[in-house]
Amino acid sequence: MKKLVWWFRIVGGFYFLLAVMNLRFVLINPAVAGTMIAFPFPATADTIQAFVDGWSPFAFEVFGLGTFMLWASRNPRRYLGAVWLLVWLEFTHGVLDDIYLIVRGYDTVGYLIFIAIHLAIITTGVLFARQAEAKST
Repeated sequence: MKKLVWWFRIVGGFYFLLAVMNLRFVLINPAVAGTMIAFPFPATADTIQAFVDGWSPFAFEVFGLGTFMLWASRNPRRYLGAVWLLVWLEFTHGVLDDIYLIVRGYDTVGYLIFIAIHLAIITTGVLFARQAEAKST
């Protein structure tokens, strides 16, 4: 169960840091997005604002997931089912979405790095959840 505690803490901390970085340009300074992201289209102040508005659900989502995971790390056995949801979100909202963005012309190297991170989170989540389930039966 200790591995699952640390999985919740490390992945939750990673999500929380992503949230802080993303919420900075969503809530404080949308123009920062224009300097942080290599858009595959002409970026004007209006298109950057539209991008930030569309990106805001992601920023709030990773904040919610990160804080939940940090909280769930206190009693991972109770939230074992959440691991499977989080793994599925890593695949759909992580791997599949990153592939979609690469196809749409966004930074290939950056998104390949995130795909590798998503796959590491998925692999360790599945492994540690299975170990925890085996111990609890």
